[in-house]
Amino acid sequence: MKRYVDLHLHTCYSDGASQPEELLELVRNSRIQAFSVTDHDTLQGFRAIRKLMDKDDPELITGVELSVTVDDADMHLLAYMFDPDNSQLRQALDDFQSHRSRRGKLMVEKLNELGVDITFDDVLKQSHGTVVGRPHVAKAIFQRGATNTYEEAFVKYIGNDGPAYVPKVNFTPQRAMELIHQADGLAVLAHPGIGDKDKYLDMLIGFGLDGVEAYHPSHQQSQVDRYRHLADRHRLLVTGGSDFHGLNARYDAVGSQKVPYECLEKLKELKK
Repeated sequence: MKRYVDLHLHTCYSDGASQPEELLELVRNSRIQAFSVTDHDTLQGFRAIRKLMDKDDPELITGVELSVTVDDADMHLLAYMFDPDNSQLRQALDDFQSHRSRRGKLMVEKLNELGVDITFDDVLKQSHGTVVGRPHVAKAIFQRGATNTYEEAFVKYIGNDGPAYVPKVNFTPQRAMELIHQADGLAVLAHPGIGDKDKYLDMLIGFGLDGVEAYHPSHQQSQVDRYRHLADRHRLLVTGGSDFHGLNARYDAVGSQKVPYECLEKLKELKK
């Protein structure tokens, strides 16, 4: 019987819709053998699910998805099997959340200047104690009736070209991989097919990249094959997952990508 894993899942602690207990129940019903909670720039979802787990549950792999900027474009690096209590990583993630809060406050100020009557408390109510991001600002705008839909908040106000947009302060690729490796983890380029991020592969390998996410719902089979070939050529690990968010059917269901268990075994072999 073939065994599968899902190494890319999100909870409400970043930009997903599922509470930890909801995601864990989906994992239990998916019949996968292992999974990783890879919330953006926070370990809160991972820690919450770890506390809920029983001895018979699928194996939980430590994970996080770090937000990186290169050439003014967003990139995501997945970190796996690191020490979640590493002091440098924890401090960096705490600082990142502080930056995100300041960014949220600046967006609220710009929105107020544009006549949108929301407060930062409105945004915090939407974030439920998680990392503040544009989705929470958009929800606050929509809840206040300033737009007819949630999506319109991005188009009209806080999209990349919107009048209330404030750029993110992300990690550099070097800093992200430095933090991952200092915490004894492995660094993987997330969904390289989105925005052709594989063009940065040589640069990332030079910084110590360990793997590439080949299996992803945004990738066609030809891309999966290509990334597996690139991984073999550069002696990189191959990972994958559903990138489940549970929000507006964003990406696929838990366990849908059929990522072979061997991918996890090779992660563990490299760790040794």
